[in-house]
Amino acid sequence: MQVMKTHCLLLVGTGSDPPAVPGWQVGVRCPASLPALDEIDVALVAVGGGTVSPSALRARPGASCLPIIALAPVDWIEREDWRALGYDGAVAADASPAAMADALADWHRAGTLATLDRLESSFGAAEIESLLGRFGVMLAAVRAERDPTALAGMAHRVAGIAGTLGFAALGRLWLRFSEGESGLAGSARRAAAYAITTIARRG
Repeated sequence: MQVMKTHCLLLVGTGSDPPAVPGWQVGVRCPASLPALDEIDVALVAVGGGTVSPSALRARPGASCLPIIALAPVDWIEREDWRALGYDGAVAADASPAAMADALADWHRAGTLATLDRLESSFGAAEIESLLGRFGVMLAAVRAERDPTALAGMAHRVAGIAGTLGFAALGRLWLRFSEGESGLAGSARRAAAYAITTIARRG
C-alpha cells in the first residue's frame, strides 16, 4: 500500500507567485536562496536571466539526480538541445497550470503507486515486494554501468519491467535508449534514481 508525502515542485528563477499546479505543492525561489533539495521531487527552472544551470543545481546536497524541467519560450525549446544542457523536459514559459501539470505528469508518482497497488491486490504483497526488490537492484546496476554495449542490453529489460510496474517515464526513456537514442542516457539514469526513491518511499 502506498505511503507517500506531498509531491513537491520547486520553481526556480520565475520571479512570480507560485501557480496552483494541480497535484503539486509549489514553492518559488530565486537561484540565490535555494532550500535544501532532498525534499524536492522536481525542479522547474526558468531559462535565461542568470538563473541556475542544471549542473549547478544538481551539485547541491541531495540533488544529484533531481529531475529538472526547463521553463522557456517555445522558440528556445524548439531551437536548443535542452537534453544536452542537462534538462529532463521542457515546458513553455506561458503555459497554463494545467499544461504544466501535463508536462510534469511523467514525474508524478501517483500513477505508478496506483498501478503497484492494483498489482499488489492481484498478486499479493509478498510477490510485488519481491519484484520491486529485484527491480531496484536492476536499476542500481544500469545507473552504474558505463559500457555502452552492456547498457544497451540491459536497457530493454528495464523498459519492459518498468512498463509493467507503472513507471511510465522510466520505461519510455530506457526503451528509446535501447533503440539507439544514446543522448537520453543522463535522463534515463536520473529516471532510474527517481524510481528507486519511489520504491523506497512507498513503504
